[in-house]
Amino acid sequence: MGAKGYRTIYLGPADGSVNKAPLTVEGIATEASILPGAVLDFAAASAGLELMDDAATVFGKPLMIANKQEMTSEDIDTAWTINESMVGLKPRSGEFFNVLCVTAQALVRGTPMTRSAVTPGALVKAAIDGTEEILCYADEVGTTAATQLIRVYAV
Repeated sequence: MGAKGYRTIYLGPADGSVNKAPLTVEGIATEASILPGAVLDFAAASAGLELMDDAATVFGKPLMIANKQEMTSEDIDTAWTINESMVGLKPRSGEFFNVLCVTAQALVRGTPMTRSAVTPGALVKAAIDGTEEILCYADEVGTTAATQLIRVYAV
């Protein structure tokens, strides 16, 4: 993990189907420094998009991921700025994405992931006892050394 040279957020469907483009949502960035791969939420009163900061025990919040700024050919390390028109990606079942995950997460393929209330916009390992909403599953093996991108697939 970490030295894979990630260059994109959307990786595509597992089956190579005709859905070669992700579902997108456009909105105004209501927070500064939203990195590509961050988990997003709709801001209050439809004001735009912000980092997801709800607890994992809040159910019914779908996974939405900040894309990189493709119109200006930015890389995955360039954050969206406040009031910039940004793009969020809404995963469909079987699609793969690179998403931010917090530090010190020991992952194996199939690890259930949920949102982090401590680190807004990032994923953590989910409890498997039904108390936390599972948003996606890790598709990598290793331990995160920092808040970094990991490959996940949607449920």
